[in-house]
Amino acid sequence: MKHTEIIIDNSESNFPKDKSDKNTGNIYFLAIPLLLLIFAGIGFKDNIIKNYTENHKIEYYETKGGEIKNSGKFNILSSEDLTFNLKDTVYTNKDTWLELKINEQTLYQHWRDGTTKKFPISSGNNKGSDPESLESRPGLFAIFVKVEHHQSSQFNAANMYHFMPFNQGIGFHSIDGTGYYANLGVRPSSHGCIRMKHSDAEKLFEETPLGTLVLAMKGYSARTVAFAPKDFVNEKDYDKAEYKKMLANNLYNILKGRYYIEERERFIIDPKIIPVSGVYTSYDVQVPDKQIIPRGYVKFIDKTDQVNIKINKEILLSDSSEEMLKLVSNQEDTEIKKAHSKSVNSTDDLVREYFNNPIGVLPYFGPKK
Repeated sequence: MKHTEIIIDNSESNFPKDKSDKNTGNIYFLAIPLLLLIFAGIGFKDNIIKNYTENHKIEYYETKGGEIKNSGKFNILSSEDLTFNLKDTVYTNKDTWLELKINEQTLYQHWRDGTTKKFPISSGNNKGSDPESLESRPGLFAIFVKVEHHQSSQFNAANMYHFMPFNQGIGFHSIDGTGYYANLGVRPSSHGCIRMKHSDAEKLFEETPLGTLVLAMKGYSARTVAFAPKDFVNEKDYDKAEYKKMLANNLYNILKGRYYIEERERFIIDPKIIPVSGVYTSYDVQVPDKQIIPRGYVKFIDKTDQVNIKINKEILLSDSSEEMLKLVSNQEDTEIKKAHSKSVNSTDDLVREYFNNPIGVLPYFGPKK
């Protein structure tokens, strides 16, 4: 494992030259590491140290890459701090993406400039008398067809205006009349699609390009969508199998509490590789409360008194060869290990369990005569 090394160089500092001042300087250098250990011992044994002080030269090598910004402050973060609201992020290069909250009967259209539009909708309802009606389902999808006026091949050639399917035959649209407006934002009432007002469906149709991501959820999703920087490009042209593996692996690691200790692929998703059945979003299993923090290695070296602090599985403070204190840190939480029990023994298992959407495949009903 790579290690972190912080070297403090006081060669250009303004410390006193005489003997008494030299002793004062030695006390000063001993005090800082001791204070650091006091902070670490008060409930922070699994914390990581981000910065030391702005008055020293610092060399920093992080376990998984990155750099330290020398702000002159102590920033001690716990594993809970590093896990708060953590989700697996899928990046898009479009200027908009859609967040369908089925439980709220609301559609949110997010824009790159930070604005969000809100639309009342009515989703699929399978509680009625029609056995062919379907409940809308969670998953990560993409708009793959746009038809300004579509006639249903299943429900008596019903008119569907500004139709944009994302989950097989399920999509956004409006229908004849306005009587259904009473259900918008209130309750599911359609045969499966996402009904909208005529004006809302038309505007969404005009502003939503093919390939726009749709994140459908019923209260929880371990995945979210974000806009990739404009100048970001993928490292290479990934094929479909590579996209599937990367998406599955990223979700697997975050659910296993290994977000900070495993290599993480960051890439812009190609919407064409998203199946019409959708991608699994872990709607049924939440991200654990803690993520395992990397076991770093930190060494403070003062050229005068040779005080060393080493941090790995334990923090060790020594003056020359004398051991003064040991603290055990970064123990793997047993609860994290049990966060997700799905068995993964191969790439095929990984893709099946963490990419494929188990409830995205819909039954097919032929056209009514």
